Amino acid sequence: MLPLHKNAQQWKANCEHPNPGLKYDKYIDVWSDDFKKKDKTPFCREFANGIGDYPSVLLKDYRERRHKLLRSLNGKVLRARTSWRFVSGLGASHALETGFVWHRTLGVPYLPGASVKGMVRAWLVHWLGGVEELGSKRAQLRAAELFGDSETEGMGRISLFDAVPETVPRLEIDIMNPHYSKYYADPKRNPPGDYYSPVPISFLTVAPGQWFEFALAPANSRCTADDLADGVQLLQDALAFIGCGAKTAVGYGVFEGFQDRTDEVLDRLRSREEQEILAQLPPLERKLRELELALENVAISEETKQSTMDLFHDMQDMTDSDKQMVAQTLKAAWIAMGDWEGKLSKKQVKKVKEVKRLLGEA
Repeated sequence: MLPLHKNAQQWKANCEHPNPGLKYDKYIDVWSDDFKKKDKTPFCREFANGIGDYPSVLLKDYRERRHKLLRSLNGKVLRARTSWRFVSGLGASHALETGFVWHRTLGVPYLPGASVKGMVRAWLVHWLGGVEELGSKRAQLRAAELFGDSETEGMGRISLFDAVPETVPRLEIDIMNPHYSKYYADPKRNPPGDYYSPVPISFLTVAPGQWFEFALAPANSRCTADDLADGVQLLQDALAFIGCGAKTAVGYGVFEGFQDRTDEVLDRLRSREEQEILAQLPPLERKLRELELALENVAISEETKQSTMDLFHDMQDMTDSDKQMVAQTLKAAWIAMGDWEGKLSKKQVKKVKEVKRLLGEA
């Protein structure tokens, strides 16, 4: 490995918001100009101290686009937080000897969808299937139905998406402490003796308590509601018991605090889109639409009732076509409020009578 070229050193020093993944993979400054290897810990600490603002907007936009896709597919959105440290791609080829998987465009650590599916399949087949032949066979058949195979089912019924952090996650440095480096380097000459000195190797991890978003959706028309529900349960159980990524045997990659956020995400998406539509409407139409949205609430507020009064008074100075539009909205509002018929105040009776006249119902 050559020292970092001077032009690359200048880029690294002057770039304000670099892609952290690009920086980690391509701008590794751990060799001095005389080709001597320096301590790798300071390089890792650059990321543990914060990976900058580059991913924040990209991550937000990416998740919003994915939520729209999941809505069109009738998918599910789940969240869970890291119970302990999480690391993905530790065995990948890297100049630091310890890899780390970054999303190429978002610049955040993530777990590819294929890895998520492999984890869930392994949980179903090797853990839930058990050692009995019948149970194992059933588990394999169910795994083929849900996740596909190359023999009978072909494409599976469920698609699993990349697991990405909800916000830019906090990273931490951890170490591996191999005691038998000489033995691993040349086992024929060096026995695995306890007299070798340990050689700590630093590597990056995602810190505990970081929230990640998981998503799955029907892959085709064969997927039923039960299939999707099974996929959600299997995903949660696999993450809670066996974990994902590297070093799961010692507790890494386990998640907790599972929440199904599908309804919340879709409501927020619908509200945001409604606000975008409202912003493009003329003032009167926007006011009427806002009133219609307020009437969808179970409990109608005093503010909503007051807005109907304001509309009625403002209606006197409107054009005939606008009066018709307002009158239709007021009728629907007062019916929802119970102020259209029955026992009403004298003022309300007059207002209802006027609205009926405008609508030709008098």
